[in-house]
Amino acid sequence: MRLPRSIRTYGSSALLLEWEARIDPMINQSVHRYARAIGQNPGVAECIPAYASLLVRFLPPKITAYQLREAIYALQLTPDEIPPGVLHELPVCYDPEVAPDLPHVTETLDLTAAQVVDLHTRPTYLVYQLGFLPGFGFLGTTDERLQISRKSNPRRAVPAGSVGLAGRQTGVYPTGSPGGWQLIGRCPVAMIRTGTDPIRLRAGDRVKFFSVDLETYHELHQKPLREWPTR
Repeated sequence: MRLPRSIRTYGSSALLLEWEARIDPMINQSVHRYARAIGQNPGVAECIPAYASLLVRFLPPKITAYQLREAIYALQLTPDEIPPGVLHELPVCYDPEVAPDLPHVTETLDLTAAQVVDLHTRPTYLVYQLGFLPGFGFLGTTDERLQISRKSNPRRAVPAGSVGLAGRQTGVYPTGSPGGWQLIGRCPVAMIRTGTDPIRLRAGDRVKFFSVDLETYHELHQKPLREWPTR
């Protein structure tokens, strides 16, 4: 269990807990452990976990920043492992028709397209946090051989379902938007849907990609899965 390095006020009704600023599954597990414990406080409105930080929104006058900070300091958390989140198995088509940056990635990283697909589909990724769009999960970490910078000139329009690389992160664009990640494929399964549970991914979930051909991609895209595939 990693303790937060600092707890500071964040506006008039929030505290920000910060750990070492790096992508690390043990740090992220501590973030989620604190989120679960702090969220039980009746004066807390919301806990928003990130890679190595936790934003805690509280409810004045039920509790003050000082009282909440003292309550956090008083927590005696055990190093129990957090149960793994939902596993999402997501199809991705890596055909050049839907992977506009794959040639650039292979040339830059000195890999073949088949090697990129193999390295990208091999791990089971942790959903570290959500942002910059609703439903966009920051997944990590990729194999070090796939580490690549964002595009120097972001696209004005990235299609929904696009699968990208940036640094040692990967992710699926849930909606069409501008974006600067290197696009190596596209997922035909919706990341957002209408209804009571609109967001597919949650922080702490896991994602496993598997490769499908272009024909299968179009079939799945035309007949999207109605239920979230989980395990």
